Amino acid sequence: MKLGKLFLVINVMMICLSLTGCRRNSNQVWEDSKSAGRHVGKGLRAMGGKNGSSRQIRSRDQFAPNGRRYAVNDDFIPLSDGSGSDEVAMLDSVSTQPRENPGDPGSSIPGIDSFRDPNTVAGLSTIFKNVYFEYNSNLVKGNDSLQTIHNIADYMKRNPHTYIFVEGHCDERGPEAYNFALGARRSNAVRNLLISEGVSPDNIFSISYGKERPLVLEHHDEAWSKNRRAEFKIYQR
Repeated sequence: MKLGKLFLVINVMMICLSLTGCRRNSNQVWEDSKSAGRHVGKGLRAMGGKNGSSRQIRSRDQFAPNGRRYAVNDDFIPLSDGSGSDEVAMLDSVSTQPRENPGDPGSSIPGIDSFRDPNTVAGLSTIFKNVYFEYNSNLVKGNDSLQTIHNIADYMKRNPHTYIFVEGHCDERGPEAYNFALGARRSNAVRNLLISEGVSPDNIFSISYGKERPLVLEHHDEAWSKNRRAEFKIYQR
């Protein structure tokens, strides 16, 4: 708002207060005048860039406390697998899709069956480590997880002919359809972070297995915590 218009608004407010003042006592009119003054003052400070509730953001990490990084959730999709659950799944915004899909006719990248467990490749097991998630969450957080993402990104940028599948997994609780969606959110969250670290989106593919492939077959909190994960498969040419 330009300064001239602002002073016009102030004048109108003061006229309105004086017209209504005859029907109200002096204390009420004074309180209204102070409130109007406070709002006008805020407007003037905001024009000068001095709004006390604002702060300058210099990096995206300042949006999240304690160095946490979050996947972005845009759409809500109701899911049902006939179990009667009324839970709702959130679908992540997905970064740029790869130009080729593995295994498609004419693709230079083979299907997922040709991708290998990094634990079977010398020197890669310490880089392509699993990323773990909290219950019902696709937030990638914690120093260990973020360091794993950084290490994978660094390796892939130095080895541009490396391709990976990011697999999203869940624990055994919850409806099957919901867990497939949650697994997709987890794999896409990891994929998005790798892309944000500079890895080509053409080298990263995501897939969800829901709760179909548990790492630990026991039924307790510790087992479930190991099954809520993103896992990697790699292909190099």
